Amino acid sequence: MHIKDVLAAKGREVATLWSNRSLRDAVRLFDERAIASVVVTDPRGEPMGLVTDRAALRALARRGADALDEPVTKVMAHPFPTCAPDEAVSSALRTMTDDRVRHLVVMEGVRVVGVVSIGDLVKIRLDDADLERRVLSERAIGVMAFE
Repeated sequence: MHIKDVLAAKGREVATLWSNRSLRDAVRLFDERAIASVVVTDPRGEPMGLVTDRAALRALARRGADALDEPVTKVMAHPFPTCAPDEAVSSALRTMTDDRVRHLVVMEGVRVVGVVSIGDLVKIRLDDADLERRVLSERAIGVMAFE
């Protein structure tokens, strides 16, 4: 299973916010779209960084409510964690575990083609495990029927 398969199942929509917007705008977007990360872009639409709900909470804990008026560039991860569409899900999970991140921006060259969360990847792995369990169960029942 590859990241492109995850994107095919969940969709490729990417929430973006221009670099001159505030953390308040990012938090509002998190709430409106029920998401936990947003890609920060420059005026040309080029990706600059990634703001997550975790980064927003950290900024609030450290600087109080004033952090909400700061530009997203102050709290964004840069360089931001990435993976490629052809990367194996297991490799992406390893990156998330090793780097202690919950979101990866999926890049095809210099173009953003999606964002995957650890929840997206765990769901795919669980679906795969369930399918494998059903196949093995059916196979075992078939073997028992011929005995």
